[in-house]
Amino acid sequence: MTKKTGILVCDDHPLFRAGVVSCFAGRPDLEVVAEAADGAACIAKLELFAPDILIADLSMPQIDGFRILEWVGESRLATRVYILSMHTELAYVRRARSLGAAGFLAKEDTQSELLAAIDQTRDDFYTSSSIGRPSDAGELSPADENFRALLRSVSKAEMRVLQLLTENLTSREIAERLKLSVRTVQAHRIRLVEIFGVRGSNKLLGLAIRNAATIRSYRNNG
Repeated sequence: MTKKTGILVCDDHPLFRAGVVSCFAGRPDLEVVAEAADGAACIAKLELFAPDILIADLSMPQIDGFRILEWVGESRLATRVYILSMHTELAYVRRARSLGAAGFLAKEDTQSELLAAIDQTRDDFYTSSSIGRPSDAGELSPADENFRALLRSVSKAEMRVLQLLTENLTSREIAERLKLSVRTVQAHRIRLVEIFGVRGSNKLLGLAIRNAATIRSYRNNG
């Protein structure tokens, strides 16, 4: 008997998770071996089941999709990870791809494109139609050339906030992590917006995620 491809589905919304599971009905070669409602449970079930494929929401309680990707890479699992998200900015796609994801799908495209993503050639990175053609992902630009130069203007306190922004954390979550007030974190974010010349905190978040590797390298060596 041919071995089925085992799938783990992780999303904190039960109805959406059920919709993802339903995508595999009628595919005898695919089997959902487990489900998880948050990032911590996802990692526990990755360890338990070592599935062939993980379908994971980007934004989840406790541990988000980016950190799950990092864990999969560090654990050297052969699991292919596909990220689903309502956030379809290219910065998020770049970040997922750099961490080893096999694909990135807008949640609105899940029902129509998830099977196509899974059936793709292993060496290809899949992006769903709401984001762009799969070939577009291969053309994502590297970190901004002048980004490292601008980092010289960032204080140590601001750098700590910037580092945590690469993990897709909110101001409240950053405040809790650094034991600061939310107002202080927001003040640092405003200053970072001014330094990098972006328009608003959402653009700053995208910039931080896109340049996560540069930020880590600069902080470790700077």
